Amino acid sequence: MTKTFAVCILSLLMITGCREKPEKPEITHGRLEYRIAYETDSAHRKLVDLLPHRMKLVFNQDSAINIMEGFMGLYKLNSISYFRTRRCSTLLKIPKYSFLYTGKRGEPMCCYDPMDNMIVHRTDETKEILGFSCRKAIITFPDSDYSFVVYYTNDIDIRNVNSTNPYKKIEGVLMEFELNMYYFRMRFTADKYTADSKNYAHFTVPVNYQELSREQMTQLLGRYLE
Repeated sequence: MTKTFAVCILSLLMITGCREKPEKPEITHGRLEYRIAYETDSAHRKLVDLLPHRMKLVFNQDSAINIMEGFMGLYKLNSISYFRTRRCSTLLKIPKYSFLYTGKRGEPMCCYDPMDNMIVHRTDETKEILGFSCRKAIITFPDSDYSFVVYYTNDIDIRNVNSTNPYKKIEGVLMEFELNMYYFRMRFTADKYTADSKNYAHFTVPVNYQELSREQMTQLLGRYLE
């Protein structure tokens, strides 16, 4: 009897020990906030204080919106990305006027350098950012000695998340990265995350926007950055 009891206990321990650890809950919705640092030439350095120094990214599995305000709130630049269709709409709001550019499928978001020739060097290095496990990659360019580091995470489950930005070769949500806009090199660093499961309403394009071509939108925003 004692032997049988011992065998039962041993079997129970083995079964318990073989159970898989519970997985982390799947993250498909939320809000990330980034601080923005700038590099530019001396002629445009005086504008840096007036440019956006924060960006909000509100996302779900289907779409996301980037929200930035600059020139002391005088303009707001939003980019709405639709992951399934790989399209991006750019919204520019200035006093009394609102403008919209609707991108084509696979076209990069308006007003940023597409960095088409970037080379992504993936590494085995990781670090934790806001509780997310993030992988390190080094970005280089042909015929240039300039390089920089990006970090991205696969803990957030979104497909085609970079389909409308320059980082199409990276499958993962960017946590530290760079973008170029006109005369400015922008460094984004995620510093706040908020879980949010009710953000679908944020992603509709208002009907009162005047539609522009890509060239018109680029020129209009450029006037504010001269």
